[in-house]
Amino acid sequence: MIQQYFKQAWRLLKENPVLSAISIIGTALAIGMIMVIVMSHEVKNATYPPETNRNRMLYVKWMSSKQKGKGDNSSSNGPMGYAIAKACFKALKIPEAVTIVTAYAPPALASQPGNNTAVSFDRMLTDEAFWQVFDFSFIDGKPYTQADVEAGLRKAVITEKVAREIFGTTVVTGKRILLDYTEYTVCGVVKDVSTLATAAYAQIWLPITSEEIPSDDAEGIQGACRVFILAKSAVDFPAIRQETEMLRQKYNDGLSEYEAFYRGQPDEHFVYTNRKWANVAPDMRQIVRQSVIVLLLLLIVPAINLSGMMNSRMRKRLSELGVRRAFGATQGNLLSQILWESLLQTLLGGVLGLLMSYVAAYLLKGMIYGNSSMMYQLGDVSLNPFSLLNPVIFLYAFLFCILLNVLSSMIPAWHISRKPIVASIHSK
Repeated sequence: MIQQYFKQAWRLLKENPVLSAISIIGTALAIGMIMVIVMSHEVKNATYPPETNRNRMLYVKWMSSKQKGKGDNSSSNGPMGYAIAKACFKALKIPEAVTIVTAYAPPALASQPGNNTAVSFDRMLTDEAFWQVFDFSFIDGKPYTQADVEAGLRKAVITEKVAREIFGTTVVTGKRILLDYTEYTVCGVVKDVSTLATAAYAQIWLPITSEEIPSDDAEGIQGACRVFILAKSAVDFPAIRQETEMLRQKYNDGLSEYEAFYRGQPDEHFVYTNRKWANVAPDMRQIVRQSVIVLLLLLIVPAINLSGMMNSRMRKRLSELGVRRAFGATQGNLLSQILWESLLQTLLGGVLGLLMSYVAAYLLKGMIYGNSSMMYQLGDVSLNPFSLLNPVIFLYAFLFCILLNVLSSMIPAWHISRKPIVASIHSK
């Protein structure tokens, strides 16, 4: 019976190819756009190397300071100073690890000693805990240690791309490299990092004490640093926030003129990715609400259009349905047939939409997944297309297909099948 329904559905599709193509393409575009949005969210929030611990991470992206006794609107905002980073976050006892990194660092001109050709690469200054917080794959050597950071040694971890462009090989541990014409020793080589890893991305990593970072301001509150906290478990988040607040109050008590405040930080990863500005906390309810509205519009608008086209098609088949009912077909038989016919059409659109979304996600990855900060980065938005083959995303997509199918076929079909048999047979 089902096979017969599919044969008849295929025959109906070929009888009106223009209307069928419009219906299938409309479904495909809706599914494709929804899939791209879902995959964009997945890429920005899912765990993958080197940010495999995003579900256990807390972030302090910005720091705010104000004169004591003044309101929050009379504040300075931006990256934090190295002094407050050490006093208020490095001193935390509950987390597994806490790392301090530079928020901004100009690209470094890298070259091999004796070579007059230099190439620019993105760099980041970090402490030794950086390599514990993030999961890098070393293909040669190892990271710099706490002793290296405390001594301010000029060591460097570079990506395989940097190693190949500068040395022609990835086996370069112990070799010297010039960064802005200052000599460093390569201590390790890691696999290339995508710019989508917003917290860990760089092409060259250096000890935070090996260079002079911009001087702190507002009694050590403002500066050029950020802090990433790795909790032992997400259950520890409330306790970590409470401990950071205690350390903040203790730090402020030691200041004479200014005080620091965090504007709701430390953030979980989803909030961190949406915290764009230093002087205002993100309205997460509004952000989630907007995302839901966009998804609903992408789902409902095509469903309404398909429902109208399906209703028109059903009216043309009204006499056929009347004859079938006259020969004993029940309302359930008719609805079942129409459901399977529409299901074939919707599944074709769903499969096409899936293919379109994956092609767009790979070919237009820089446009879809990029953000304003990536405009100034020299790395690539590297993305493994197989990482997008998430079974959950497939499930969501086909659930959308089924919902579209119900909205576009069963409702108008149900109304038409309730008409009197005589009225159905004599309809034109």
